[in-house]
Formats: sequence, structure tokens, C-alpha cells
Amino acid sequence: MKKADPQKSDLPNIGQPAHRALAAAGVQKLRQLTKFSEAEVKQWHGVGPKAILLLRRALAEKGLSFAGEKGKTSLKKADGRAGKTSKVDEFMQKLDHPFKAEVDALREIIKGVNKDIFEEIKWNAPSFSYKGEYLVTFNLREKERIHLVFHNPKISKVKSKLLEGDYDHRRMTYFSDMDDIKAEKSALERVLKDLIKLQKKQ
Repeated sequence: MKKADPQKSDLPNIGQPAHRALAAAGVQKLRQLTKFSEAEVKQWHGVGPKAILLLRRALAEKGLSFAGEKGKTSLKKADGRAGKTSKVDEFMQKLDHPFKAEVDALREIIKGVNKDIFEEIKWNAPSFSYKGEYLVTFNLREKERIHLVFHNPKISKVKSKLLEGDYDHRRMTYFSDMDDIKAEKSALERVLKDLIKLQKKQ
């Protein structure tokens, strides 16, 4: 396996397992990464959610993107979604939280559910909405676990083992660690898809 030359590589610090995976695919520079889709790279052994996030940021800073996503992730674009996501990225870089990596992983899962999901900062935390209606927001005041707040008038109609509480227009979801997030990824995506589907019907 050919190792990346640190003098030539402009890849971010994504950890040795991810670097080895990219090297095995012949990727030593960010521009070479544009030949692959994000979905492809996620399948490479050793490339986790945090590595994907760092690669996406590095690509965006150079006006690049994964294959098939031209213009969607560039922070140089002036569209609202890119601008807001840039602000959330800046917020996350400064965030001091024991589950920072898990929050980043959940951000990517949530945004990956639908291309029209909008990300911004609300309650001093990453928050997500769909066409003007809030879906879910992190509660970062809690430090013992990862806490998501689904605050939407339709959430009570969504049935899932992930959703806790019987508040008006509000449900809670908790994750204990990265393994828990991976195990419940499909269930979380289903909750968001069902909630978006309900919004489309109104």
C-alpha cells in the first residue's frame, strides 16, 4: 500500500485508519477525493462519521465536493443553507462538550435524511428544520448523554421507540455513545422521514 507523502498531501487530520483507507484507494490529495461520492467513501473500512465531516469541511474550504455534490457543500456559496451550515461548523469547532464527536455524527445523519433539511443555531445548539418548520434541536446543556428535542406540532403522531415523553408538540430522544447512535441510526432516520411526510400533508 502506497503511503501518502505528508509533504504533498493536503488531507486533514482524520486519523490513521481513515488515512490508510484513502491511501489504499489512491487518494493523497483532496482533489483526488472529488472522484468519489460520499456514500462510496463511507464504505471504506476505517472511515467514520468524524472523518467524513472533516473531509467535507476541507473540500468545502477549497470550493470542492464529493462526486455528485458539486456546489452543495461549498462554503463559498452564498445560499442560505450553506451559510447557516458554515456558522454551525464554526460553532462546533469551538464547542467544549464530552460528546462533541457524537453530536457531529448525528448532525450528518439528520442532514442526510433530506436535502431540504436546514441547519442553524437555536438554543445555543445545532437545530434542524424542514421548509420553515422545526424538526429537532440538540440540548447541549446535558453532559451525561446526547439529548435531542423534537419540537414540532406533528411529532406526537410519529410512533417510535426512540421518542420519549408525552409533552404537547414535543418528544425527547437520548443516545449514550457512538455505538448507540450507530445501532439506532435507521430508527432515527425513520422518525425524521415520518415527521417530514406528515408536514408535507398539511
